[in-house]
Amino acid sequence: MENIKEIIAYNLAALRKERKFTQQELASRLNYSDKAVSRWEHAETLPDIETLCKICEIYGVKFEYLLQKEQPKKNNPNIIKKDTPNKIIIMLIAALSVWIAAIVAYSYMNIILMQNAWTIFIWAIPLTCSVLQISNSYFFKNVLFKYILSSVINWTMILSIYLQLISYNIWMLFIIGIPIQIIIVLLAILKISKNNS
Repeated sequence: MENIKEIIAYNLAALRKERKFTQQELASRLNYSDKAVSRWEHAETLPDIETLCKICEIYGVKFEYLLQKEQPKKNNPNIIKKDTPNKIIIMLIAALSVWIAAIVAYSYMNIILMQNAWTIFIWAIPLTCSVLQISNSYFFKNVLFKYILSSVINWTMILSIYLQLISYNIWMLFIIGIPIQIIIVLLAILKISKNNS
Protein backbone atom coordinates (compact mmCIF):
# COMPACT_ATOMS: atom_id res chain seq x y z
CA MET A 1 0.00 0.00 0.00
CA GLU A 2 1.24 3.46 -0.88
CA ASN A 3 2.41 5.58 2.03
CA ILE A 4 -0.28 8.01 3.27
CA LYS A 5 2.36 10.75 3.32
CA GLU A 6 2.94 10.24 -0.43
CA ILE A 7 -0.81 10.31 -1.15
CA ILE A 8 -1.23 13.59 0.73
CA ALA A 9 1.85 15.02 -0.97
CA TYR A 10 0.54 14.04 -4.41
CA ASN A 11 -2.89 15.57 -3.68
CA LEU A 12 -1.34 18.78 -2.33
CA ALA A 13 0.70 19.21 -5.52
CA ALA A 14 -2.24 18.28 -7.78
CA LEU A 15 -4.60 20.72 -6.06
CA ARG A 16 -2.06 23.55 -6.25
CA LYS A 17 -1.44 22.97 -9.96
CA GLU A 18 -5.16 22.61 -10.67
CA ARG A 19 -5.82 25.97 -8.99
CA LYS A 20 -2.82 27.46 -10.87
CA PHE A 21 -1.03 28.59 -7.71
CA THR A 22 2.73 28.76 -7.53
CA GLN A 23 4.42 27.29 -4.48
CA GLN A 24 5.31 30.85 -3.44
CA GLU A 25 1.67 32.01 -3.70
CA LEU A 26 0.45 29.16 -1.53
CA ALA A 27 3.31 29.65 0.92
CA SER A 28 2.54 33.35 1.35
CA ARG A 29 -1.15 32.55 2.05
CA LEU A 30 -0.07 30.15 4.78
CA ASN A 31 2.88 32.19 6.14
CA TYR A 32 5.37 29.48 5.19
CA SER A 33 8.29 29.46 2.78
CA ASP A 34 8.01 28.05 -0.72
CA LYS A 35 10.68 25.51 0.32
CA ALA A 36 8.30 24.18 2.97
CA VAL A 37 5.56 23.78 0.35
CA SER A 38 8.04 21.99 -1.92
CA ARG A 39 8.97 19.58 0.90
CA TRP A 40 5.27 18.85 1.53
CA GLU A 41 4.68 18.10 -2.14
CA HIS A 42 7.72 15.79 -2.30
CA ALA A 43 6.58 13.87 0.81
CA GLU A 44 9.69 14.87 2.75
CA THR A 45 7.54 16.35 5.52
CA LEU A 46 3.87 17.08 6.10
CA PRO A 47 2.26 20.25 7.44
CA ASP A 48 0.49 20.06 10.78
CA ILE A 49 -3.25 19.35 10.91
CA GLU A 50 -4.16 23.02 11.34
CA THR A 51 -2.20 23.96 8.20
CA LEU A 52 -3.73 21.06 6.26
CA CYS A 53 -7.19 22.36 7.25
CA LYS A 54 -6.22 25.85 6.03
CA ILE A 55 -5.03 24.34 2.74
CA CYS A 56 -8.35 22.51 2.35
CA GLU A 57 -10.17 25.78 2.97
CA ILE A 58 -8.07 27.60 0.34
CA TYR A 59 -8.73 24.90 -2.26
CA GLY A 60 -12.37 24.38 -1.29
CA VAL A 61 -12.08 20.66 -0.52
CA LYS A 62 -12.88 18.54 2.50
CA PHE A 63 -10.02 17.11 4.53
CA GLU A 64 -10.85 13.58 3.35
CA TYR A 65 -9.99 14.64 -0.20
CA LEU A 66 -6.29 14.77 0.74
CA LEU A 67 -6.38 11.13 1.91
CA GLN A 68 -7.87 9.62 -1.26
CA LYS A 69 -5.48 7.90 -3.62
CA GLU A 70 -7.71 8.32 -6.67
CA GLN A 71 -9.89 11.37 -7.01
CA PRO A 72 -13.20 11.03 -8.89
CA LYS A 73 -13.36 13.49 -11.77
CA LYS A 74 -17.02 14.56 -11.64
CA ASN A 75 -19.50 15.32 -8.86
CA ASN A 76 -16.96 14.72 -6.13
CA PRO A 77 -18.76 15.23 -2.80
CA ASN A 78 -15.45 16.24 -1.19
CA ILE A 79 -15.19 19.34 -3.36
CA ILE A 80 -17.01 22.24 -1.75
CA LYS A 81 -18.75 24.47 -4.27
CA LYS A 82 -18.67 27.77 -2.41
CA ASP A 83 -19.03 29.99 -5.42
CA THR A 84 -22.26 28.54 -6.88
CA PRO A 85 -24.53 31.12 -5.16
CA ASN A 86 -22.20 33.90 -6.35
CA LYS A 87 -22.38 32.64 -9.93
CA ILE A 88 -26.17 32.56 -9.79
CA ILE A 89 -26.22 36.11 -8.41
CA ILE A 90 -23.91 37.26 -11.23
CA MET A 91 -26.22 35.62 -13.79
CA LEU A 92 -29.27 37.33 -12.30
CA ILE A 93 -27.54 40.72 -12.23
CA ALA A 94 -26.57 40.31 -15.90
CA ALA A 95 -30.15 39.35 -16.81
CA LEU A 96 -31.65 42.23 -14.81
CA SER A 97 -29.28 44.70 -16.47
CA VAL A 98 -30.96 43.87 -19.79
CA TRP A 99 -34.32 44.83 -18.29
CA ILE A 100 -32.92 48.02 -16.79
CA ALA A 101 -31.60 48.96 -20.24
CA ALA A 102 -35.02 48.12 -21.74
CA ILE A 103 -36.81 50.35 -19.21
CA VAL A 104 -34.39 53.22 -19.88
CA ALA A 105 -34.81 52.82 -23.67
CA TYR A 106 -38.61 52.63 -23.36
CA SER A 107 -38.70 55.70 -21.13
CA TYR A 108 -36.52 57.66 -23.56
CA MET A 109 -38.67 56.65 -26.54
CA ASN A 110 -41.91 57.38 -24.67
CA ILE A 111 -41.00 60.64 -22.93
CA ILE A 112 -38.46 62.29 -25.25
CA LEU A 113 -39.47 60.97 -28.68
CA MET A 114 -43.19 60.55 -27.85
CA GLN A 115 -43.27 57.03 -29.30
CA ASN A 116 -44.81 54.01 -27.61
CA ALA A 117 -42.00 51.51 -28.17
CA TRP A 118 -43.49 48.67 -26.10
CA THR A 119 -41.79 46.09 -28.35
CA ILE A 120 -38.52 46.93 -26.56
CA PHE A 121 -39.75 44.69 -23.74
CA ILE A 122 -40.42 41.84 -26.18
CA TRP A 123 -36.87 42.20 -27.57
CA ALA A 124 -35.55 42.09 -24.02
CA ILE A 125 -36.73 38.47 -23.64
CA PRO A 126 -34.40 36.87 -26.24
CA LEU A 127 -31.61 39.23 -25.17
CA THR A 128 -32.03 38.13 -21.55
CA CYS A 129 -31.96 34.48 -22.61
CA SER A 130 -28.79 35.15 -24.62
CA VAL A 131 -27.12 36.69 -21.57
CA LEU A 132 -28.18 33.68 -19.48
CA GLN A 133 -26.91 31.36 -22.23
CA ILE A 134 -23.47 33.00 -22.18
CA SER A 135 -23.39 32.95 -18.36
CA ASN A 136 -24.40 29.28 -18.29
CA SER A 137 -21.71 28.31 -20.79
CA TYR A 138 -19.12 30.22 -18.75
CA PHE A 139 -20.14 29.14 -15.23
CA PHE A 140 -22.14 25.89 -15.26
CA LYS A 141 -22.15 24.29 -18.72
CA ASN A 142 -25.59 22.83 -17.97
CA VAL A 143 -26.69 21.09 -21.19
CA LEU A 144 -30.42 20.99 -20.46
CA PHE A 145 -30.55 24.67 -19.49
CA LYS A 146 -28.58 25.52 -22.65
CA TYR A 147 -31.10 23.88 -24.97
CA ILE A 148 -34.12 25.22 -23.10
CA LEU A 149 -32.70 28.71 -23.48
CA SER A 150 -32.00 28.04 -27.17
CA SER A 151 -35.66 27.15 -27.68
CA VAL A 152 -36.84 30.27 -25.86
CA ILE A 153 -34.44 32.42 -27.90
CA ASN A 154 -35.73 30.84 -31.13
CA TRP A 155 -39.40 31.55 -30.46
CA THR A 156 -39.01 34.93 -28.78
CA MET A 157 -36.78 36.21 -31.61
CA ILE A 158 -39.45 35.21 -34.13
CA LEU A 159 -42.14 36.80 -31.94
CA SER A 160 -40.08 40.00 -31.61
CA ILE A 161 -39.60 40.30 -35.37
CA TYR A 162 -43.28 39.56 -35.97
CA LEU A 163 -44.49 42.16 -33.46
CA GLN A 164 -41.99 44.75 -34.69
CA LEU A 165 -43.27 44.29 -38.25
CA ILE A 166 -46.88 43.44 -37.35
CA SER A 167 -48.28 45.78 -40.01
CA TYR A 168 -46.72 43.54 -42.69
CA ASN A 169 -48.59 40.44 -41.43
CA ILE A 170 -45.60 38.11 -41.70
CA TRP A 171 -47.07 35.24 -39.67
CA MET A 172 -45.16 32.78 -41.87
CA LEU A 173 -42.09 33.53 -39.73
CA PHE A 174 -43.47 31.12 -37.14
CA ILE A 175 -43.19 28.29 -39.65
CA ILE A 176 -39.42 28.95 -39.84
CA GLY A 177 -39.27 28.36 -36.08
CA ILE A 178 -40.45 24.75 -36.44
CA PRO A 179 -37.38 23.33 -38.25
CA ILE A 180 -35.11 25.45 -36.04
CA GLN A 181 -36.82 23.94 -32.98
CA ILE A 182 -36.42 20.43 -34.40
CA ILE A 183 -32.69 21.09 -34.92
CA ILE A 184 -32.38 22.31 -31.30
CA VAL A 185 -34.11 19.17 -29.99
CA LEU A 186 -31.94 16.88 -32.16
CA LEU A 187 -28.75 18.64 -31.03
CA ALA A 188 -29.87 18.24 -27.42
CA ILE A 189 -30.52 14.51 -27.89
CA LEU A 190 -27.15 14.11 -29.62
CA LYS A 191 -25.30 15.94 -26.84
CA ILE A 192 -27.07 14.10 -24.02
CA SER A 193 -26.48 10.68 -25.63
CA LYS A 194 -22.82 11.60 -26.22
CA ASN A 195 -22.43 12.57 -22.53
CA ASN A 196 -24.05 9.32 -21.38
CA SER A 197 -21.82 7.10 -23.50
